[in-house]
Amino acid sequence: MSDFVLYGFDGSTYVRTVRMLFMEKGVTCDQVSVDVLKGETHSPEHLRRHPFGKVPALETGGRILYETDAIAEFLEGHFPAPALVPRQLDDRVDMRQWAAVINNYYYQTMIMELVWQRVINPLLQRPVDETVIAAALPKVRHQFSLLEQSLGNRTWLVAGPISYVDFLLAPIMAYVVMTPEGRDIMADYPGVQRWWDNIQQRESFERTIPERFRHSG
Repeated sequence: MSDFVLYGFDGSTYVRTVRMLFMEKGVTCDQVSVDVLKGETHSPEHLRRHPFGKVPALETGGRILYETDAIAEFLEGHFPAPALVPRQLDDRVDMRQWAAVINNYYYQTMIMELVWQRVINPLLQRPVDETVIAAALPKVRHQFSLLEQSLGNRTWLVAGPISYVDFLLAPIMAYVVMTPEGRDIMADYPGVQRWWDNIQQRESFERTIPERFRHSG
């Protein structure tokens, strides 16, 4: 049994990020499924782990941690190699800024607006609201343009080796490219396409693809 228990289901982008971080660090963790789509995050048991009814939550040493950024910080502090946080201050600030941008803007537009309508609602046999998708697409394109500008000729989102924000963005992008609109937008941004091709080569990415979506996109 591992010293770490991760609560959350494989379809969550944030749970996938944490799973990828554990694999990149070479640290094992056990996982207990808590399915957002089935409402399990709002059970009394899970609300004791995460008072806002979200995933992931991580249990270790009798302590419960929640929120992906905090869990990532915990892992980096306890398992500093390989480093997934830049050593240089300017690069570290860039990483923190991108984490905030992804959490506050990209997730809402890409997942809650585009992907939810195009991928999740059909999965749940719910109607698709094309007006929501149409309104989201200019924002998604703008967000791709910012990624393209930041990447330039770099391999990863911030200067230096791969960092936390690459693993934060990758599960979101995996859903975006399941949509025809997302694939069309990606084709216009070669730097983002290059980044996407590279992140898909990571073993941690391949091993954490949700089974229900393994052959999608």
